[in-house]
Parts: sequence; C-alpha cells; structure tokens
Amino acid sequence: MDFDSKTIIENGIGTIGKIKILKALADENKMVTIYVLHKRTGLKREDIKRNLKDLLSIEWVKEKRMANTMYRLNRDNEYVNAILGFFANVGYIGQA
Repeated sequence: MDFDSKTIIENGIGTIGKIKILKALADENKMVTIYVLHKRTGLKREDIKRNLKDLLSIEWVKEKRMANTMYRLNRDNEYVNAILGFFANVGYIGQA
C-alpha cells in the first residue's frame, strides 16, 4: 500500500505500545515471537497483535511464518532507520 508520510508516522508511532514494540525489536536485532514481545514490553498479546498489524501495513516490521510467526524490524525502511536514529540519539535504545 502507498501511504503519505503523515499517515506512515501516525500509524507507526501513534501509541506507546508501538514505541515499546519498536524498542523491543531494535534491542533484540533478530526475529522474535509475540511471546518475546510480551515479555519485553509488558503489553497484552491482543495489543501487540493489533499494533503489529499497523506496523506490518506500513512495512516497518517484517513477518515470517515458521513453526511460530516471527517478527523483526525492517531495517531497509527509511522511516525505521530515522526512528532508530532518534531513539539512539535520545538514549532510548543502545544503538541504531
């Protein structure tokens, strides 16, 4: 889908849950399950699934279906890299 920048940013960082998910995925730097995201963020599984749906729709997160569905940041996405740079600059994550 093609979204404008405003829509992408609003869908990407519109809730604290999405910010926590982005941080957890950035900290892991590998594919993780909803269970891992639940442990890292403290969010309810239903909230994680809803937020992941939005992040997948704007291609900030990639999904791979294996025995369990796995998720990781799309580090090829320019918005993701900008957000990670911001998170690193303000000390929210260790490094982008």
